[in-house]
Amino acid sequence: MEGVVVTQWQPPRLRLFEDAHRRATWLELLYDLVFVVAVAELADVLPRSVPAFVGLFVPIWWAWLGYVFYANRFDTDDVSHRLLALPQILAVAAMAASVSDIDQRSGLFAIAYVVVRVLLIVAYVRAGRHVPEARPLTTRYAVGFAVAALIWLASLAVEPPQRYAFWAVALAIDLVTPLLTRRAQGKLPPQSEHLPERFGLFVVIVLGEVVAAVVLGLKGHDVTPGTLLIALAGVAIAMGFWWLYFGHTDESVVLRTRLAGQVWVYSHLPLSLGLVAFGIGIEHAIMHPSSSSWSVGLPAAVVLAVLGLQHLCSSDRRAGVIRLGAAALTLATSALPVAAALPLIILYAAAQVAYDLFRPQPELAA
Repeated sequence: MEGVVVTQWQPPRLRLFEDAHRRATWLELLYDLVFVVAVAELADVLPRSVPAFVGLFVPIWWAWLGYVFYANRFDTDDVSHRLLALPQILAVAAMAASVSDIDQRSGLFAIAYVVVRVLLIVAYVRAGRHVPEARPLTTRYAVGFAVAALIWLASLAVEPPQRYAFWAVALAIDLVTPLLTRRAQGKLPPQSEHLPERFGLFVVIVLGEVVAAVVLGLKGHDVTPGTLLIALAGVAIAMGFWWLYFGHTDESVVLRTRLAGQVWVYSHLPLSLGLVAFGIGIEHAIMHPSSSSWSVGLPAAVVLAVLGLQHLCSSDRRAGVIRLGAAALTLATSALPVAAALPLIILYAAAQVAYDLFRPQPELAA
């Protein structure tokens, strides 16, 4: 973490071209902490409704991403920055408190999300005022995010399920806004040293949900040799995912091209969804060890496919093809019973780890 703590008032400044080694600040880690709770609450939604889980995960992930990219370019960790960031933590906590009973608390969820986005818009307007060269980017972000926020507010005029249609439109605008500002982004690319660390920290959060799901599964079921083996297999596969992801976390993708960088960024959404769903699948397998392994194999296949896509974005095509091949094998394996599928998935992950360890390292394109 950065060793210098700045507490006085400062205007936003551009952080992209600083020579100092940059790490996550204590405020960023505090910001991440509330998402640990949010992801845990979302995990409880998945067994009841897959569409609700996905639909609620997207705005929570996007709220996290919005702060990450603002801080990546403009973070000063001064008093004004903290006053804009800390209320966002409270708003995300309100979002997390809403997801378990979303039909009754959808209004609270929408208002809390709007608070997060309005604070981000204020931060971008302020950055554009103090950093003239960033104004084309900050203005486009502020306008696009403001339109989406207004639609979220308009959704309060109708009741669920019609309200969720408004949310879908607003989220589409939110997600598309950065894609429509690629030219402005090209002049102010993200600070590449800082970004992989921030995404890696979120991956750690969702991997933690796998461990939590294993603990809950064992806690709510008699511990037998069979259930213990399923739990250990789930943790072992999660460790394989960790190895495959963090063995490739560097600046190469972010620096290669804007398109590759954006694919890498957006691919973390299905990656995170897959990791959380895998944890819940393991919990289900512990509770129902004789069932088929679709609840485990399908999210594991999604995770491996996304990892393959990320390798392709960094021009490491051979590793990308291997990851995609492993994803296809995992998907086919999902039709097998849990006791047969889990050892095979472990084998697929271990084979990829071994390949990464012993192959000659490729020269990645800049």
